[in-house]
Amino acid sequence: MDVVEGPRALQPNEWQQVRALVNAALFPGMFERYPQLFNEPNRENLRVMAANGRVVSHVGMTKRPATLLGCRVDVACVGGVATLEDQRGRGYASALFQDACDKAAGDGIDFMLISGARGLYTRVGCRRVGADAEYDVTPEHAPRLRGLAPDVEVRPIESVDIAATTLAALYEAEPNRFLRPREDWQWALESGWALNRAARIFAFGRNGTGRAYCVVWQPASESPEPAAGPTAPRFSRVAEFAGDRTAIVAGLAALVQRLGVERLVVHVGRWDTVLQSMLKAAGLTPTPAHVWGTLRVINFPQLMERLRPLLAARLGQYVAGRLRFWADAPLGAPEGRFGIRHAGAEVVVTGIDALGVFLFGTVDPAAAAAAQPVGSDRLRAQLAQVLPFPALWYGLNFA
Repeated sequence: MDVVEGPRALQPNEWQQVRALVNAALFPGMFERYPQLFNEPNRENLRVMAANGRVVSHVGMTKRPATLLGCRVDVACVGGVATLEDQRGRGYASALFQDACDKAAGDGIDFMLISGARGLYTRVGCRRVGADAEYDVTPEHAPRLRGLAPDVEVRPIESVDIAATTLAALYEAEPNRFLRPREDWQWALESGWALNRAARIFAFGRNGTGRAYCVVWQPASESPEPAAGPTAPRFSRVAEFAGDRTAIVAGLAALVQRLGVERLVVHVGRWDTVLQSMLKAAGLTPTPAHVWGTLRVINFPQLMERLRPLLAARLGQYVAGRLRFWADAPLGAPEGRFGIRHAGAEVVVTGIDALGVFLFGTVDPAAAAAAQPVGSDRLRAQLAQVLPFPALWYGLNFA
């Protein structure tokens, strides 16, 4: 009979085992591509199962503070989920995923971002969220976009010092972002990886002054659509951007030409009305899009308390101050009912899956309808003035 240990944290003498596990079960070099996940200070967040002294299953997690329109939240990012082939079907990954949620709850996390959407996650309430848009920048659009700032220069960034100062300052001005330590920039440059693909960082500027940057996938000859074949057009994707929007659109045009791609996909948040307007004015058509991966709320009452300033901005201080939030399940649990009360009225969301969609939106009308709370029509109408909250884009913090 196997002697099984876990869920538990990775032990100091097990680094080579987890390296072999994720490289074999996911893809060769996976361990090396994610230094922000696999590092000693993060070892307690690497949750494993061991059988007969051998690490056989792993769920990794990083934790970062973030800001949503100026409100501080705490976020866990889950990735590197892997089980050795001869150990699958024993429930190890499911146990480890719930263990990660429990640890996240104990560590004060508000919500969790998961790097995939397979049944392991969707069965326990993780859902695609976000009501954003994506645009395909093509050579046809390039002249008009480039004309907005013809003097913008594009140059690759390979220096950690520049990334951790100039680029970090641009990123810090974004209203929805992670609060990154310097190491996140260092690890991004060391790995050359973003959103699960080889990527490079380009700065856009004028006379040596940085005005914006983009993290861009290395060009591929295959389209991201499953039906694409070997003759599909070359494409690339912007994994992250920050800075002056005029410089960004001009820089995107320059990158289309520099990279020789037929389309460059850029994801733009619903809240980013300036960039959306500029791209539409140049003739680009938006496609509704979720953010990357899936989401699961960990601590609903705490999350809503932290977002109370945003509620006050939309509803008024008096109304927002009287809102009360409750949950009837333990923090981090995969089920539950979640309520909002105000002046004798109440709305209730049933299910952790519906809660994430209700709070952060979706581009799927059926999912949006299924996530609607029951209760007071008046309170639902008030909350509609605030929701959905902006969904957080991974960028360099993809785990």
